[in-house]
Amino acid sequence: MKTNLYLLITLLIFTASCQQSRSKNEDKNENSHIDSVKIDHQTVDTIQSIRDNYDRIQQLSDWDKIDSAEVLGESTEGGIAYFYFKNQQLEKMDIKYYGEGGYTNDYYYFKNNKVSFVLEEIYSYNAHMYSPEFDYAKTQKAEEFRFYYYDGVFVKGLPEQSDPQWKAELADRATVLIQQMEKISKMKRY
Repeated sequence: MKTNLYLLITLLIFTASCQQSRSKNEDKNENSHIDSVKIDHQTVDTIQSIRDNYDRIQQLSDWDKIDSAEVLGESTEGGIAYFYFKNQQLEKMDIKYYGEGGYTNDYYYFKNNKVSFVLEEIYSYNAHMYSPEFDYAKTQKAEEFRFYYYDGVFVKGLPEQSDPQWKAELADRATVLIQQMEKISKMKRY
């Protein structure tokens, strides 16, 4: 009888401690869910503010000044950059790189003199540009990438994939885009 009582008390203590442990884990999971919601909400707000800035710049048509620069040495067939200013601030920069098999458009949007968004469009020609079959009208968009920056720091890239290697490649490309923008910003303008 004493043995049964001893087993019953042990079983009750064990059950109570398991319940307490599970309760702590549930609280921990609940708090972690709340934290992730805060992070996701902050990211959503950040992306929305970047999109709002993009929309604001796209609405501008009365630029104070538009400069251009020839881009040499960055692609096989050269390129051109356009710099759009409003109230003496660079708001937008468009760079077009020409290649033998296609061209790339990089559109930079700025907020407080820092990059906030880059849209990169890659186009492929139907044939090599020096080939008799070449027809510019048959050029097709091959890929499109979007890079979001907050205060000049890369925060998100699209298209998204769950592959960590893809995320790393997108982050690397985001860094290269900033380096190219800085280099081209220093070129002689017309």
